[in-house]
Amino acid sequence: MWREWRLAGIVTFALVAVLVLVGAYRILEPFLDAILIGAIIVILTHPLYVRLQRRFNGRSSLAATVMLLGITFLLILPAFLITLLLIAQANSLIERLQTADVQATLASFDLPGRLAFIKHYVPTFDPTLLSADRLVLPVIREAPGWVARHGAQVVGGLAGMVLGFFLVMLSAFYFFVEGPAILRELAVLSPLPRRYDRQIAAKLTAVIDATFRGQVMTSLAQGVATTVGLLIAGVPGALLWGSVAAVLSLLPMVGAAVVWIPATIYLGIQASLGHQGWGWAIFLALWGVLVVSTIDNLVRPWVMRGRAELPAIPLLFSVLGGLQAFGFIGLVIGPLIFSLVKSVVDIYKESFRDAAMAAAGEEVAAGADDKATGGAKPAAK
Repeated sequence: MWREWRLAGIVTFALVAVLVLVGAYRILEPFLDAILIGAIIVILTHPLYVRLQRRFNGRSSLAATVMLLGITFLLILPAFLITLLLIAQANSLIERLQTADVQATLASFDLPGRLAFIKHYVPTFDPTLLSADRLVLPVIREAPGWVARHGAQVVGGLAGMVLGFFLVMLSAFYFFVEGPAILRELAVLSPLPRRYDRQIAAKLTAVIDATFRGQVMTSLAQGVATTVGLLIAGVPGALLWGSVAAVLSLLPMVGAAVVWIPATIYLGIQASLGHQGWGWAIFLALWGVLVVSTIDNLVRPWVMRGRAELPAIPLLFSVLGGLQAFGFIGLVIGPLIFSLVKSVVDIYKESFRDAAMAAAGEEVAAGADDKATGGAKPAAK
């Protein structure tokens, strides 16, 4: 086969292949997030898809359609109900903040006066910049107007989310139906030994499953715990802020503390103004430290037990770097790339480093034998 190819032909084919691949990447680049999320959904739900396919006598299209209908129902209906609840919570919170009593309470706290002592140490510090009139009250007054002015953008964003979800489902359908054929083609094209192809594929599947389950289940647990604490302490908009805590829990070094710490400060301000006792502020602080902050150490190991897991510090850097490089999908891509690095190192140690060390050992043994025999060669018979 190679005799048909001249050097000019090989170079030309390589250039054409590179141009085609670059063009394909440029075409698919706007949809890479949808394609990757669709692939992740297929990897996570593939065992259930295989059982459905057997039940439907091997009809992969029918099994994929049922899977996507089930996924859509499980995702869309809860998301729709939660969205309605969040909108109701946000509206009630804005209405409560716009009451004269709340605004008078914020103004009476006199934060600039309490921080005036800082000017003795930092002359350039202006405490009036932290007053409620400049920070909080303008936001409260402008909230309804912002919704009216940006209504078209909000509707456009919702339309974009619907389109993105449709593309994710379309990608998942394709991977459900054509996944085995794609894997066979990749195995044919791969220059690696077959056992290393299987090792890398198993590592990718395990890391995607472990990362997704660990991140999502932990964030949901922290969001629920935060919501419960806020409800018990009587913080307004507990469901809304609990949902925010669940989303922020996906981000390392951020987490639900961004929600429950300001809520504790809010309760402390209320107590200092005499509107309620200090008990609820102390309770929420203890709840955040003892329950919300420690639930990560309980849920994540339980969810990820028996699955591939990166050490804590590499996982932190992989998630942060993945978020910066790839956006929200980097939560999965970052740990995935780090796991591939580990697989490459393992393959190198197994195939090249160990072989080189074995060859070096044979040379040392041969040299020792020569030295023991004095370097004499056996006489010819």
